[in-house]
Amino acid sequence: MGAPAILAEDVYREELARIGAEDGRVVCVEALPGGARHPFETAHPDRFFHLGSVETAMVSMVEGLVTAGYRVFVCGLGTGIGAERLPRLALAHLRTGASVVVPDSQVDPVELLRTPGIRIAAPSGVREIRAVVRSAARSGRPHHIRIGGGAPADAAADWAGTVDAEIPPVVWDVARDSGASADADVCLISAGEDGTRLALTVRERRADLVHAHLVYLDDGHLAAAAGELARRHDRFVVLGGSRETDRTRDRLSRLMPGCVVLELAPSGDPAVDAGRVLRAVERLRR
Repeated sequence: MGAPAILAEDVYREELARIGAEDGRVVCVEALPGGARHPFETAHPDRFFHLGSVETAMVSMVEGLVTAGYRVFVCGLGTGIGAERLPRLALAHLRTGASVVVPDSQVDPVELLRTPGIRIAAPSGVREIRAVVRSAARSGRPHHIRIGGGAPADAAADWAGTVDAEIPPVVWDVARDSGASADADVCLISAGEDGTRLALTVRERRADLVHAHLVYLDDGHLAAAAGELARRHDRFVVLGGSRETDRTRDRLSRLMPGCVVLELAPSGDPAVDAGRVLRAVERLRR
């Protein structure tokens, strides 16, 4: 038997523990007690807090830590907290200035976008998760970071620099495959791990398609991405699947007048989904 696949949750936990060794301002708050010992707790017990589900005390403590100058990461909100409570609690922490890491998002993207100063990130793959967590710690700005619940889907796309470098608004998945052209007429846009997996599956069948990968979905990053996308293409298929990406198509359509933007959410069957995407591409090409 091979080694067990690393989980996205393990990646950010381990990276946060590494960052905690480099920056004494970084604090981790775990929403629920129990379960496997958090590596941040093992390495930095004086800056790790189990606060359970006592919501009022939890938010007040996080606000106090942020006010005192700490870079606070709130983890574990996606486990054991009712669906009706999670959005309110996540937004409350973000509004204090803390970053929130969740395995999936049930927060209305409209509410996220109404909250000033928040960066919305949906990293895919080990390197992107590490880079986003490092960016949140370095900047001190509140980040809403959505990660997948299983093994990370590493994108074929890349960007210059190390995990300490800022990820650009658009990461182009072209350079490693000579079959794709930056001037191709239809462009796939992926956001999040499900969308990235689907984009890579489609490109295995059709290497001539360009894949533009988005990591940050807040208004500032998306406006920059739209400008770059519209300079190269005029027809797009957005591949997402979470509530955060449900509105990406609408927002890109408003930002890129004159362009056609479709959206397809993965159903979980890669073969079926890839066929749906290719049929959508052919419709756009007619």
